[in-house]
Amino acid sequence: MGTSTSNPGQKGGTPLIPSWLDDNNFDPQPQAPDRFSVPRGNFTRFINDNRTGNGGRSGHLSRATSHYVRNTLGGSSNATARLGAARRSTTQMFSIFNSIITHGVAESQRLFRLGDIIGKKAADALLMIGKFICPDGGSTDEGIARDSYIEAIIAMPELQDKNIEDLSPPEFLAFTEHYMSRVIEDRLINDIGNKCFSLPDSVAQIDEIQRQLSGFISGAVSDAVSKLNVDISRINSSQASAIVDSIYKKSYDLLAGLEE
Repeated sequence: MGTSTSNPGQKGGTPLIPSWLDDNNFDPQPQAPDRFSVPRGNFTRFINDNRTGNGGRSGHLSRATSHYVRNTLGGSSNATARLGAARRSTTQMFSIFNSIITHGVAESQRLFRLGDIIGKKAADALLMIGKFICPDGGSTDEGIARDSYIEAIIAMPELQDKNIEDLSPPEFLAFTEHYMSRVIEDRLINDIGNKCFSLPDSVAQIDEIQRQLSGFISGAVSDAVSKLNVDISRINSSQASAIVDSIYKKSYDLLAGLEE
């Protein structure tokens, strides 16, 4: 799956919102010991369909994703709050990208102390920015933030051909969408899917599973951005946090409604 944050998966007694997160924007939910079992079961059935050559039934995947958001996590607000470090990183990303678009690379480099990114290829400059917004070390959710950031760069090979100064607002927004999609996907995999990926017999099957899962999630994020009329060139630092939470929450709302 490309994630460097694999673990044995969440246990039923693991708090939905860790105590260290210090976030009050969620609704406490009972910690049912088996709360991960239903989405894991549907996810396993989806993977087994791929394994047996049936191509994977989207119904199993949509049920797994919908139940995961609505029942396991207790809704989109809880799901968003649970992202922790990734929410903070996304907020910083919006602020930096808006600054580059509106004030230029040199001024943004100075304001955020990003190092020398002037004249760098966009992929290299974004890696340097990533060290600022997704520092090494920390908990699983911080690892998810770092992994998702690298995967977003990989997903846009055109970043190797342009300097950071030449990226357009739609390209900055596209990168942000890739990142947010990967955050949601990696969080889901760490919660319900890690053990399941030992089931497929070939790399091709794993790639197909990832393609379908990524398509579900990236479609939800893209729709959320569109429905919220997000314009990254108009989002300053004071607005970024609220916009980020709105996009994640809307994305989870769309994923929760897949089964309907």
